[in-house]
Amino acid sequence: MGVSGNLKTMQPGDLLQWLSLGQKTGTLLVANKSVEKRIFFKGGRVISSASNDPRDYLGQFLISHGYLTEQELMKAMEVQQQSGILLGKILVMIEVISETDLLRLMRLKAEEEIYDIFLWREGDFKFIDDELPSMEMIPLQVDVTGIIMEGTRRVDEWQRIRELIPHDVMIPIIARTVPNDQLNEQQQTIVNAIDGKRTIAEIELEARTSLFGVCSTLHKLARDGYVRMTEPGGAAEEKAPFEEPAPPAETDEVAGLLTRAQQALKGKDYDKAQRLLKAAENLDPSKSGVRSAIKGAEAVILADLYHQGITESKVPRIAKPISEITEMNFTPNEGFILSRINGQWNLGALMKISPIRESEAMLIFYRLWKDGIIAFD
Repeated sequence: MGVSGNLKTMQPGDLLQWLSLGQKTGTLLVANKSVEKRIFFKGGRVISSASNDPRDYLGQFLISHGYLTEQELMKAMEVQQQSGILLGKILVMIEVISETDLLRLMRLKAEEEIYDIFLWREGDFKFIDDELPSMEMIPLQVDVTGIIMEGTRRVDEWQRIRELIPHDVMIPIIARTVPNDQLNEQQQTIVNAIDGKRTIAEIELEARTSLFGVCSTLHKLARDGYVRMTEPGGAAEEKAPFEEPAPPAETDEVAGLLTRAQQALKGKDYDKAQRLLKAAENLDPSKSGVRSAIKGAEAVILADLYHQGITESKVPRIAKPISEITEMNFTPNEGFILSRINGQWNLGALMKISPIRESEAMLIFYRLWKDGIIAFD
């Protein structure tokens, strides 16, 4: 028998324990805002997982752990598109990674995808009995009890982290040489992304890892005196109280935002439409109608951009002087996209190596083109 509910009424640990003790076989779907994760069970054990968050994709995960470069990922994905072979098998075949390391990292990736759910404040879940993917999967055996213990530990650690790092626009600065030999692959990737200018949100993108992974590493380094945290503009580190999210809005307020977003879509004001949808999502993230509206809006935007000729085959190039661009303010996602434009890679290639969702990346390209920052060859 299937089961569904909300993470506020049934905590992730209790949910996983119920599935484990019941020796369930099937798919657990957990959704929070625009992110959906699927955890596959067989006989009460986790055998694999999937996510629509690009940072959870295998290629991005391997980059975050130092096993893959952007160029290698692009080539491997081109081979995958032509052959239909699983990405992991291609990487083993071309000797980018050993089969032993691949299995270890895939197991770690599955665990990290689940740990992330423990930190969600909102989310709906649904377990579908006896439903498993028809596609070929590399089988994993992940211990549910260990996941529950680590997930619970991370919830406690997150509260301590937020006392030192209250928000994600703080900028870490290296205070003294970091002993890289004491860091794992992912922590080294995070440290390499610290340049005294990037915010935590930007480091999260550059390192292709979770917010928890970045903040946990920075918290330890700051505690040991290797980095110091500053506010944007160079202000000294400040501690701020942890703020609880606002209570869900009334249904009519959310409905009003959705109506205005629909009007903005019709007028092709896509930035405004996304802002309104984001507001509706933040006010009532558990409302399935909001998620459906977001998916529908993404489809409309992508279809129109393709119609305007902004397709994956287009090659973008920087159209303004670098000196002028450096004076502009960009979001972390915009900055990431801009830093990868080299006049050679087309939009499809840039999206393959990007930890940003396709619809958002395409809208960024559109916005940069509309503002004359990039041009297409």
